Amino acid sequence: MKRRLAFILIPLLLLLVALGGGFDLVWRFFVFLVALLLLSYLWAHLSVRGVYGSAEKSTELCRVGEYFEADFTIANRGRFPIPLLQVNEITDLPGYRNEVGVSLGGHGEHRWHRRVFCRRRGRYRIGGLNFRATDPLGLFPVERRIDRRQEITVYPATLELPFFSLSPQPEGGAAARRWLASQASPNAASVREYVSGDSLRHIHWHTTAHTGNLMVREFDPDPPRDTTLREIWIVLDMQRHAQLGEGDETTEEYGVTIAASLAKKYLDGGKRVGLIAEGDTACLVPPEDGAGQLEAILRALTLVKATGSIPIDKLLEASAERFGAGAAAIIIMPSENPAIAAPLGQITGRQARAAVILLDSFSFGGAESAANNAHTLSTGGASVYTVRQGLAIEPSLDSRRLPSPRQLVGGGL
Repeated sequence: MKRRLAFILIPLLLLLVALGGGFDLVWRFFVFLVALLLLSYLWAHLSVRGVYGSAEKSTELCRVGEYFEADFTIANRGRFPIPLLQVNEITDLPGYRNEVGVSLGGHGEHRWHRRVFCRRRGRYRIGGLNFRATDPLGLFPVERRIDRRQEITVYPATLELPFFSLSPQPEGGAAARRWLASQASPNAASVREYVSGDSLRHIHWHTTAHTGNLMVREFDPDPPRDTTLREIWIVLDMQRHAQLGEGDETTEEYGVTIAASLAKKYLDGGKRVGLIAEGDTACLVPPEDGAGQLEAILRALTLVKATGSIPIDKLLEASAERFGAGAAAIIIMPSENPAIAAPLGQITGRQARAAVILLDSFSFGGAESAANNAHTLSTGGASVYTVRQGLAIEPSLDSRRLPSPRQLVGGGL
């Protein structure tokens, strides 16, 4: 700006001197500067008018935690070279910026590649380009926008939850290990260190040799316990005033990730799965099975926002007729809502199974821990899991860590 002002003031001063003294040299210098300014102005405007750009993305769908590829091309179709061209991508994708500065000759071209990380679920637009060029003197910057944006849908992340179950584990300790061994499927879900009481048949010799510690295979116990279920409802608390946390570490995002993961788990197992949530809009996906149902649920979870006004207990009461014998309800909610006990009792009273996943409010910045509410709901006959901010979700949703009926009767949690 200061440089441009100087180039404007100098010709004006020369004009005043020329008018006052009439020197030929001053007049010529004045005409030269005026011509230079005019040429610079025309250079900037004509050069940016010949710039074109395009973007090609590798996919229209991505999941949180994954990457997608994008290729960008800019071309100068004019004869004037562009000494400095700044290119900014127009996008609302969180945490993503795409800026380059290049020099293009007449009819020149530049290509570059981006690997884009998907940080947060939602539907976003990418691929629009904003150009900023200037003349060789840098006096007249000019902008041009090519708004050919394309949509990218970022689905929630889905985690593997092989040990989540709707049924409480029968006993703790060695009895639990005997139960796991008797119910194990042919496929190992993970490997862990050997503890006293584990079957020697389950030793994983390859990992043992690699680590130097005795390692055993663990098996997915879930299918034998949930085979009688006809349909599974996932009920997600999307009330505005119930949510806690900031940025990506919120009860809203944790809840959506868990809901997506459970939907995938049970749909992959051949179950009929449905979704209920009341956020910015009412979200009801009736129970179906198959890959198409997973797409429907993920699409709904991608777009729903935690701006609803209906608390989770009222939502369960309004949906009570959907939970009958042969059905199950998995409720995902922040933990500061003791009123959930009454509608949960109605669900179990209708011979439906129920599991509650409490997002520990205290760990997300709330005032109360989930412990009291978890104990109350557990003694009422539901499987209750507690998920805390900053801790891995998968082990928190491991049914082998649930208290046994004996512990619940004794008041422990």
